Amino acid sequence: MDGKVKVGIAGLGRSGWNIHARILEDLPDKYKVVAVSDLIEERRQEAMEKFGCKAYSAFNDLVKDEAVELVVVATPSYLHAPCTIKALEAGKNVVCEKPMATNLAEADAMIEAAKNFGKILTVFQNSLFAPDYLKVKEVI
Repeated sequence: MDGKVKVGIAGLGRSGWNIHARILEDLPDKYKVVAVSDLIEERRQEAMEKFGCKAYSAFNDLVKDEAVELVVVATPSYLHAPCTIKALEAGKNVVCEKPMATNLAEADAMIEAAKNFGKILTVFQNSLFAPDYLKVKEVI
């Protein structure tokens, strides 16, 4: 065991590829991308070449992969809740891209699933400490 968190990225669009994959690539002592899922074959192929990882066309196959410890949900927004809940049910910790959910009931169900399965759920907030956001917080 090398101590690295084994990550699966669900969705290799703008956020999944340009944000999450890049961040994980910059932290090789802490994280290893072991699997990805995306509907587009070219994206899967590029990820396999870059990370030497497994690639799935179906999200369900990603969460069944026993090597995956943490799932980054970077799917279209309307899929955040169902994908997150499915990953938590499969025993994975989850980083969910924003928005967390499309409504309060979905967000509540996601939080409940994390509690029920004893897993970590966090929502990615890439601008939390950006100067303009900090200024707005200060003004408020």
